[in-house]
Amino acid sequence: MLSDKNNLKQTFYNPFDTMSFKNDRCFLCGKYLDKKSSEHVFPKWLLNEFNLWNKTITLLNQTGITYKKLKIPCCIQCNNIFLSKIEKIINEKYIEGFKAFLKLDELIIYQWIGKIFYGLLFRELSLLLDQSLSKKEYIVSPEMLERYRTLHGFLQSIRIPFKFSNFNPWSIFILNLHEDKRLNENFDYRDSSEFSTFSIRMKNTGIIACLGDNGAQKDIFSDYWEKIQSIKLHPIQFDELYAKVAYKSSLMNRNPKYVTIFPASEKEETIVVGLPLQGISLKPIYNEWNQKDYAKILLSYIKNYGFCFKDIFKEPNLVMSFIEEKNKIRVLNCKGEIIKYI
Repeated sequence: MLSDKNNLKQTFYNPFDTMSFKNDRCFLCGKYLDKKSSEHVFPKWLLNEFNLWNKTITLLNQTGITYKKLKIPCCIQCNNIFLSKIEKIINEKYIEGFKAFLKLDELIIYQWIGKIFYGLLFRELSLLLDQSLSKKEYIVSPEMLERYRTLHGFLQSIRIPFKFSNFNPWSIFILNLHEDKRLNENFDYRDSSEFSTFSIRMKNTGIIACLGDNGAQKDIFSDYWEKIQSIKLHPIQFDELYAKVAYKSSLMNRNPKYVTIFPASEKEETIVVGLPLQGISLKPIYNEWNQKDYAKILLSYIKNYGFCFKDIFKEPNLVMSFIEEKNKIRVLNCKGEIIKYI
């Protein structure tokens, strides 16, 4: 885990020391706010692009909130300088399309999706689990949010000089998609606070990420993902891929550890060194894959297509796939029809 040292606390903000998640301090740098100032969790350009302002997103307690109400406290400098710069880059590459987005520095993508992921958790902390309860029981407890100390620490790279010395803390996959003609909707967002995974579909560009595996999934499945990245995917294939990443993440049995070297001055880099996930243990870093458990997660992501569990799982261990068939990859058109195999 990341920790503060000596006199650098003012630079390297860590709200977990005091478990401070109120609206009177900037979520990113910790500066006290003289007047109300906030940042949309989902950026304005995205809300405009997909007309999301009045649409509803489901929170951890299964209640809905409109996208326009999802805001987090943010100072003017972090909002208008640091975060605005990232949003400008992401927006421009999104407009240019998949190939341009594919060339983006993964650190910028990580910062962008990390802000959304953490922002949702921060916002949920202030919402009551049940509005009818007089006792304040929060959707996300401070103890749960403590698990995201490291993510918040890495998000400091948005505003201060920062270097990941010998690793990336994420696995990020950028995918080329067909637009969703069936639903006439080209935006979808999913995340899992339990598995630290994230996916977002924006017209022909999709992002799937595991935010805390030190690149393990990308390393282990590099050949598979390279093949997947070479074709255009139907949205249901994208959902299946996210189910695979989320389930695989749930099987990880290591807790990544880091050494953080804080600089002598604010102008120098904070350096984070990732310790090897394998360590001295001979045990694989992922527990054994269970097809039935995976099928349950897959169903939760594709049930809007009309499937039930008996459709996608057959005893003893067969799971329906929209991507793979006899060790080959299906290439589908925008209607979901098979064009060829690779």
